Amino acid sequence: MQEKRYLVAYFSHAGHAKKIAERIAKRMGGDLFEIVPQEAYSKFFPQCVRRAVQEKKEDARPALIGKVENMQQYTDVVIGYPCWCGSCPQIVLSFVEQYDFAGKTIHLFNTHKGSGSKGTEDIRSAVNDGIVEKSLPAEQLKKDDAIARWLIV
Repeated sequence: MQEKRYLVAYFSHAGHAKKIAERIAKRMGGDLFEIVPQEAYSKFFPQCVRRAVQEKKEDARPALIGKVENMQQYTDVVIGYPCWCGSCPQIVLSFVEQYDFAGKTIHLFNTHKGSGSKGTEDIRSAVNDGIVEKSLPAEQLKKDDAIARWLIV
């Protein structure tokens, strides 16, 4: 059986997804990659929401800063993000559409304020290949043993 090698990619507007991503990377010995938009989202919440709604409406793919080198080395990719507009932020779709996920398992988690697990289907439709597992609400990943059970160490 091939040894698992994890990439933990995340987009975090308020820092919540970042904290969980860092915990996952540390627990799993994975590499961390922050999904960074070329044009930062406003920290003023109403402006951020307006932009997120507009991007969703336009099915936009915001430009990113940086790229994962040697994506082929990873067996598993964990992607974390906040729930925006009932799904993942469009910037996450920008990220996944850049790579070939053939032979990889994609594990999703999202932060939210009561909306639950979101974004799986949008990400699944944007990924060219690979297995996309249903997004897990981040509050279920607050303990290391929960992370290990989720990723089946």
